[in-house]
Amino acid sequence: MRTTSNAVRPSKASGVLDELLADGSMVLFRPQGQQIITLNPTAAFIWDCCDGAHTIAAIAGEVRELFPDAPAVEREIGALLDQLRAKEMIVDAMG
Repeated sequence: MRTTSNAVRPSKASGVLDELLADGSMVLFRPQGQQIITLNPTAAFIWDCCDGAHTIAAIAGEVRELFPDAPAVEREIGALLDQLRAKEMIVDAMG
């Protein structure tokens, strides 16, 4: 279920392990459920922003600073966050 409220602050779920690779990509592993996801460097940056302090709008703003010409930033971030939620890698905190 996608939550798009500006008050939502995605946060890494407890127990999720991450490993940054030399090329800037990242591997996420959730031992409970044996879930593995590989993130490209942009998705890895978004993962780092899932700290419970950044709202979805703030994450989108930071991504736009890095990639000012990228179309549909919010939609791409929403799709990634939906995938991470479905695999129980992140939880949504309200703030």
